[in-house]
Amino acid sequence: MKQKHSKNKVKPYRQVAPVRKNEKFSKNYSYIQRSKQMEESHRKERPALTGRFEPEADLLPELQDELHDETGFYEQLVNGYNNVQTSRFLSASENDGTSEPTPVKSIEKQRKTPVQSNDDFDSYNSFSKRFDYDLSADNVNDLISRTDATMIKSSWPAVGNLKFEIPRLDANTHNPDCSPPSGISDSSDLQKLEVKMSISAKVALPLSSLQSELFHIANNYQDLYYPHRTHSNAEEIRYMYCLHALNHMLKVRSLILRNNEKVAALAKSLKLSPNEISIPETFRDQGLKRMKVLFIVPFRESALKIVKVIGDLLFGSQDDQTRKNSMANYERFLQDYSGNTIYFPKTNPKPFDYEQTFSGNTDDNFKIGMRFTKKAVSLFSDMNSSDILIASPLGLRMLVTDKDNDFDFLNSIELLIIDQAELFLAQNWENLLHSLDHLHLQPQKLPDTNCQRVRTWCLSGASSFYRQTLFFSSHELPEFRAVLNSKCQNYQGKVRVTNLVEQGDIRNVITPIQQVFRRINCSNVESTFDDRFQHFVKHIMPQFSKPGFSHCMLYVPSYFDFVRIRNQFKTDMISFVQISEYTKKEKISRARDIFFHSGASVLLYSERAHFFRRTRIKGIRNLIMYQPPNFPHFYSELINLMLESNQNPRDGFGDEMSVNILYTKYDLLSLSNIVGSENALKLTTGKKDSYLFSTKT
Repeated sequence: MKQKHSKNKVKPYRQVAPVRKNEKFSKNYSYIQRSKQMEESHRKERPALTGRFEPEADLLPELQDELHDETGFYEQLVNGYNNVQTSRFLSASENDGTSEPTPVKSIEKQRKTPVQSNDDFDSYNSFSKRFDYDLSADNVNDLISRTDATMIKSSWPAVGNLKFEIPRLDANTHNPDCSPPSGISDSSDLQKLEVKMSISAKVALPLSSLQSELFHIANNYQDLYYPHRTHSNAEEIRYMYCLHALNHMLKVRSLILRNNEKVAALAKSLKLSPNEISIPETFRDQGLKRMKVLFIVPFRESALKIVKVIGDLLFGSQDDQTRKNSMANYERFLQDYSGNTIYFPKTNPKPFDYEQTFSGNTDDNFKIGMRFTKKAVSLFSDMNSSDILIASPLGLRMLVTDKDNDFDFLNSIELLIIDQAELFLAQNWENLLHSLDHLHLQPQKLPDTNCQRVRTWCLSGASSFYRQTLFFSSHELPEFRAVLNSKCQNYQGKVRVTNLVEQGDIRNVITPIQQVFRRINCSNVESTFDDRFQHFVKHIMPQFSKPGFSHCMLYVPSYFDFVRIRNQFKTDMISFVQISEYTKKEKISRARDIFFHSGASVLLYSERAHFFRRTRIKGIRNLIMYQPPNFPHFYSELINLMLESNQNPRDGFGDEMSVNILYTKYDLLSLSNIVGSENALKLTTGKKDSYLFSTKT
């Protein structure tokens, strides 16, 4: 019997190696062979037919795009889903029971004057060009090694400085236009960008300058790294990527439905069922699995907002009661994904960013599939039949590690959107990395998809190079850069926003105090963990045992460092109290009281404890940051706790206070968020090992 997982407790995970990683390009010959065997079996079942006629892609006429008269939801939604004039496949001899292909000359004449409607650019749009392009083995090797790429720098009004990295796949590769795009003010601008008419009419126009510029990048199917998400522009960004994701998904479904009609017409002309004919190569339009879009967000509240934006783009603005008629299981969705807002005290209120982050349902264990059918949109659909998946890193990891079910549905993801990435650091960064490692792996079970309709690059294991990734965070960190560099291999390149930090969070420090940044020398990035600890034990810990030393907070961003230091304190019998994210409220109150009244020399304080609670610690005279904070605004927040109003007047220390920050040259991005990019460069490359910043007047 399958065990049910609770929302709050998760069993310890025993890591299982992925089935196959796409670290190197390795053709999946087994699936190609299965596809050929299926085609061969069809031919053997009808020997008389194969001797007389073998359908070729070049003999299939182009279908004119005419809208359905039906009133079904999906027919109205996907403009490319049209009636098929099957008579165009048949000759005048149909009455005799025989069928012949349309003459090639007439087809070529039709193709010289293609019909290109406003709502369907067919093979002339960027969508078709992207997915119809087949990478060679040399192309894939170059993408993996990142050898031949063109770097282009540009500056746009809203986004700022950009760096384009465009792989050179062949000698004829042209550099894209990196000049600032025009704004998007009406539906005609959206149609020029190949947005479906069915949703462009419902877009809240005009789009802001930021939305317009970000959408142009996303619509070019390049990877995007935008590290300047704020609470003020969060909804603009969410609306933009929901528009892009929905537009992409509708194009996928539209193409499949059109080809389904063409295949059905071809089968009818041959008087066979669609499963019995040999399908031309031009009809390869699918992946091994149906799911194409994956959202990874931290909380249920984020998923709620995404579904509402998608609903607004599909059906226009509706209240919840009306939306229940448009989306199946919407009432259940509201019950599961709304409410449960954390209580925010009126007296001693939490910081503004805390209330913005934790408003709504903050459960971080969820996954929900969305399925688009001909007449409805269904929520809570089965993973294998879903078009879109919205999940948290924890929820996605639990799907991957569920032994009773496979995770094959992650094989054919074409669009990955990661939002609020900085919050994953406070949850569990490893969950995100583990989930990303399980995208595009070889399926554990034979897929239900007709292999004759699967794209060749999907069969050959190159799906990861056709996936676009949109990555949004509030600031830059090495972990984010690592995901972009190691997990994103889009063959159309990537775009990274490279704005420098002019003034870091240090400008928000109001406590008049000197802050000393002490550099730790490291030989390489792998040794930073041990080098930092050895420096701390040798140079910092001895002062904890000195007579009169007290009221010191040791702030530790990493929980692994927290545990290591705690064990060392116990070994050396240091007088300390601790507060981590796992400490109960009663013990937190007791630790604060002991620390304030000089009952313990050191308070060991974890970053995640501060993130989830924002406890106001009083009585801090000496602050040591074991590493620069991952959340830059915590820097000023902690130092401002050292104001005179928060001190114990009877502790006997007078005005003695100090702030020390330990860092290495690999903390450049974290330091940039605190002291600015220019000062951070001096701290990491200067000749001195210590630097002083002062906020004293």
